[in-house]
Amino acid sequence: MKDQGEVKKQIRRIKNLPTLPGIVQKISRMVENPKTSSADVARLIAQDQVLSAKVLRMANSPFFAVSRKISSITQALVILGFNVVKGLVLTSSVFDMMKQSMVGLWEHSIGCAAAAGAVARHLDRPDTEEVLVAGLLHDLGKVVLSLQVPEETTRILDLAKEKEISFYEAEREILDFTHSDVGLWLSEHWNLPLALSDPMLHHHQPDRAKGAPEQTAIVHLADIVIRARGFGFSGDPFVPPLSQTAWEILKLQTQDFDLILADLDSKLLNMADYL
Repeated sequence: MKDQGEVKKQIRRIKNLPTLPGIVQKISRMVENPKTSSADVARLIAQDQVLSAKVLRMANSPFFAVSRKISSITQALVILGFNVVKGLVLTSSVFDMMKQSMVGLWEHSIGCAAAAGAVARHLDRPDTEEVLVAGLLHDLGKVVLSLQVPEETTRILDLAKEKEISFYEAEREILDFTHSDVGLWLSEHWNLPLALSDPMLHHHQPDRAKGAPEQTAIVHLADIVIRARGFGFSGDPFVPPLSQTAWEILKLQTQDFDLILADLDSKLLNMADYL
């Protein structure tokens, strides 16, 4: 078993994600400056034409129910907000790798995002787009583990299958930490807001979320719903139990699920171009 500190340092170096951290860190510093405008951030992203195109493509995807086509990064920032665009910058490059080698996890991630958006819309939350991005990012730690410690990741998958346990439980046996912990390390390293980092760390244990409990509860529920739908593959075939804490936080009734699932299914039908 690799030493946790060694793996943590290795992951923090994120050698297999070459340009992404620098861009995100620059965006973070700019967003924290009250004098920064949307145009300033847009100019930074626009320096990378490929990245700009990817962000605009996702911004115009069926995820976001915007009333008009988003044609520029500046417009995306105004309509969707800094944190949403920052999350899209994060996902655009990372998920390119997922689509090539981790198709099941990519499908699960966009499915979870769609489910989180459906729940947030049903609750009439003003931060629906940000909650959706939290769903998109929730398993980012699995991507980084697969890239940085592929042998251990294979052992985790094999153990989960052999013992018929969850990927999360197998991680604890092999590594003594999980993809959720990796998500936290990345969040700290990239200075992500609590609305994105809390769901990454606590989507399996939403009762522990203190910074963004409602967003975390939504991603927890979305993860369960999309697993139950059989959309994608996140490392094991199991549907985890719904946290009582999450249920109480969201104040949903059983009949709410019919409306949420109808909204979700309509979004999943239009996901083909984004897989």
